[in-house]
Amino acid sequence: MGAIENFDIQGCVAGSVTETFRTKLSMEMDLLPEDLPPEPGIQRMAGALHFAGKVTGIFSIQLTVDFGRIMAAGMLDMAPDEVDLGTDVRDLIAEITTAISGHLKSALNDAGLACVLCAPSITCGTDFTLKSLNMDRFERCVFRKDDHILITEVGLKAVEGTETDFDLSAPDAMSRIPNADHSKLHALDYQGNVSGTVIDVFESMFSLKLEPAETVSTDSFNGMCDVLSVCLAGDATGTVSIYVDSELSRRMAADMLGRQPEEIEGRDEIMDVLGQLGSIVGGKLRSALTDTGTRCALSAPFFTFGSDFKIEALNLERCERFALQAEGHTVLVEMGVKTSELANAAPAAGKDIRNPKADPGAGKTHPAAADENAPAPEDFGLEILLDIPVELTVELGRTKMPIHELLKLQPGSAVKLARLEGEPVDILASDVLIARGEVVVRNEKYGIRITEITSRLDRLKGLK
Repeated sequence: MGAIENFDIQGCVAGSVTETFRTKLSMEMDLLPEDLPPEPGIQRMAGALHFAGKVTGIFSIQLTVDFGRIMAAGMLDMAPDEVDLGTDVRDLIAEITTAISGHLKSALNDAGLACVLCAPSITCGTDFTLKSLNMDRFERCVFRKDDHILITEVGLKAVEGTETDFDLSAPDAMSRIPNADHSKLHALDYQGNVSGTVIDVFESMFSLKLEPAETVSTDSFNGMCDVLSVCLAGDATGTVSIYVDSELSRRMAADMLGRQPEEIEGRDEIMDVLGQLGSIVGGKLRSALTDTGTRCALSAPFFTFGSDFKIEALNLERCERFALQAEGHTVLVEMGVKTSELANAAPAAGKDIRNPKADPGAGKTHPAAADENAPAPEDFGLEILLDIPVELTVELGRTKMPIHELLKLQPGSAVKLARLEGEPVDILASDVLIARGEVVVRNEKYGIRITEITSRLDRLKGLK
């Protein structure tokens, strides 16, 4: 635990917030000496990212919706009332949260606390609190810009005997899934895995029999609601969130502790009990993924509780939502998982991609189905060219702007590119597209993790 005790969380976060807002938004943020709680009853947004590995925990930023609109408007050169809350503000907060979390992750890796980041989430509402359970370190920083406040919170916990079979600190640790059984991965029943575990745990731990119910939205939870979440990171990223009304969660804690519901005071005991539920559900899902050869780590459980909020997990696919009921109480489960693009390329049905002889059509020639990876006619005698250097270029994106806007550019100006957040960047060799990838940061240096590569034939044609 020594490394985490000596880690300068506040210095790392304060420096990253200052730099990120200065470069992305041309805003100077002032770190305040005093702590200010969020103002109750005001529409707020929070971006959160979770760590998994040798250290687990959460980083979050919170700000008012009004400040979010001002930030997005300045970046997009629009009026604040023209900014779309559900896309422009949300995407900007997610981008800022990811940037600051990435800087924090790099600093943790440099300190020997190797970890990976889970998928980001955005919470919006007038009454909610984010909290992680039993953190070794917790730091809260408050920043001001004019009359607006930005709050950052970091909770970290060192994890002994981390169960990972890959180097969490390596830039290419999650670049592909070398040993994954793709057929098993694509056949994995995520909803069945999670729902079965939830039903079993409720019955064994809380003596509550859950039955399938019609799918309901989070709007159906009136009053106080407790949400337990766990995240996966690695070859597979994902989130599982379980919504329980506060009356039921208090009863669950009382049942586990052998007490009456009215004897449960505060939320610590409730979080302890729900945390066990999250660890079991997340652990079971992680085991199912690792059985396919997919490498991933599990975050610590974390909680959102309040009477008015919505949570949106970002950058996920294969999302599921289902509801269960017990004695008049609804339990809502939301989950989403995203695996690397290599895993998403499912093998053709009825073929053994490792053994061509298993294909009844092997040995027959079909011009329309020729192997695009087969050598081109020009691909003979290329050995003499293999040592010739080729210039690689990474293109983050392009944009067009009038000349009068171009002349206004100055240090600190932000240029919006015609590319969506999370969309792969293009990798060019001599101006020819050869691959796509995603940006990674290690030790404050940028690199590209390749996620998709063009066929060998296309690459050779482009280099003529």
